[in-house]
Amino acid sequence: MIKRLKPKSEFSRNVLTLMTGTTIAQALPIAAAPILTRIFTPEDFGLFAFYFAIVSILAVLATARYELAIVLPKRKSDAYQIVILSWLIATAVSVLTFFFIWIFELQIINLLENPSLANWLYWIPMSIFLMGIYQSLYYWFNREKEYRNMANSRVIQSTAMVTGQVGFGTLTKLSALGLILGHVVGQIIATLYMASKFIRNTRKVHKPHKLKQIVLARRYVNFPKFLLVAHTMNATSHQLPSILFNILFSATVAGFYLLVQRVIGAPMTIIGGAIGDVFRQQASQAYAARGECVTEYKSTLKKLFIISVVPFVIFIFIAPELFAIIFGVEWRVAGEYAQILAPMFFIQFISRPLSVMFLIAEQQSKYLIIQLFLFFGIILSFFTGKDVKEVLILISFSYLLTYLWDLYLSHKLSYGIETKI
Repeated sequence: MIKRLKPKSEFSRNVLTLMTGTTIAQALPIAAAPILTRIFTPEDFGLFAFYFAIVSILAVLATARYELAIVLPKRKSDAYQIVILSWLIATAVSVLTFFFIWIFELQIINLLENPSLANWLYWIPMSIFLMGIYQSLYYWFNREKEYRNMANSRVIQSTAMVTGQVGFGTLTKLSALGLILGHVVGQIIATLYMASKFIRNTRKVHKPHKLKQIVLARRYVNFPKFLLVAHTMNATSHQLPSILFNILFSATVAGFYLLVQRVIGAPMTIIGGAIGDVFRQQASQAYAARGECVTEYKSTLKKLFIISVVPFVIFIFIAPELFAIIFGVEWRVAGEYAQILAPMFFIQFISRPLSVMFLIAEQQSKYLIIQLFLFFGIILSFFTGKDVKEVLILISFSYLLTYLWDLYLSHKLSYGIETKI
């Protein structure tokens, strides 16, 4: 399949660089999953899913989505100021989150009916801060076409995370906290790797400038104005199942769901993201020069389909058996979940990398409406489904409808057409 990407082209070389790194990075937790599923219980995975869901939702606020604007300015100095602006916002959000948790700790624990929250609640601000810093650096290196550093950072993060989780799991009795601490270790090491290279390459050329940061914050105000809400809705839609499965069903159910996300959703999302990173850079340049990027769009769409169709078919037919063999008999239920969610992962893999068209065409308001539709679809799924599997079917259907709509609109935008919802 990789040969179909035609490695001789610049696009394919860049994609392969990112795919190599991200494939290795994703292969590590997948390879470690059979070990982790024998160290930690489904309930431990469920509680970790709960933590990760909260962090992922709040992390969207960490930079106010200004990191997405880093690839857009013509001048590198302006992009640098946006990076620093993103760091400042991430620091402020993390500090505010810490004080919020400090003041309302007992109320949060009682509201969520989960006493074990006390063991890891204060790790949330740290994770939010690290996610904000890392994402802004990732987009900087994307702008600079430093695809090797981007790929290396993924591998470093994954290696440190897996090592930490296995280590904490085997050497301590921390249960779910071992999974959480391993995740934080991976974040710290990957962020330090990216930050050291960024500082080394920019400290003699660029300096922070508050006035320029204010001007640029106003210039790209549509990112927090529209995308902050849209991406918060998107993150909430993706992470809400982990939260609601914990609250409405059990941590064990949430643990099964997390394993599906880790084994199927994560690699498809990251590989698709590698293609999307390159598409973002090339489509942005083409759109600025020609007012359209339909050639780049169709080429990327074709590649995404070719890569995803075979895994999709495999999981439709034999997911339960695969999960039982690889992760242990008690995880067969997770394989049944994977069967139900396969259509969702398929359309998500194809559509999400191409959704950058809403940013390139500055049609963020339309993207917000799509994410609102998905958000309410997820909510409705939980309150109309009679049992876990029925809820999963409704979730899969909600994603399928939403991303088909997303794909239709992004395709029209690639022609330079201002389309209506």
